[in-house]
Amino acid sequence: MAEGKTALVTGGAGFIGSHLVDCLIGNGYHVAVVDNLSSGKLRNVNPVATFYHQDITQSSLQEIFQRENPDIVFHLAAQISVTESSRDPLKDGETNVIG
Repeated sequence: MAEGKTALVTGGAGFIGSHLVDCLIGNGYHVAVVDNLSSGKLRNVNPVATFYHQDITQSSLQEIFQRENPDIVFHLAAQISVTESSRDPLKDGETNVIG
């Protein structure tokens, strides 16, 4: 069990992210979810989790890291549109890799 540990999940309102959040909460983690809801759904987020409606490319993400002080981070946020990726691969890489 991970009592007292904090996990931060980017993309935690998506299909995979929301299931990971549920698993982490079930194992005793406090979970912070960061998602801009561009493809995820708020209804997917476990109500026990702390939710931040935030784009991961914004510098204000640092404030969330400082507030939550996570022990572990799962980066599942991604730009998922193939069309968008083909049109602007640099932006796609910035979101999916750099965050």
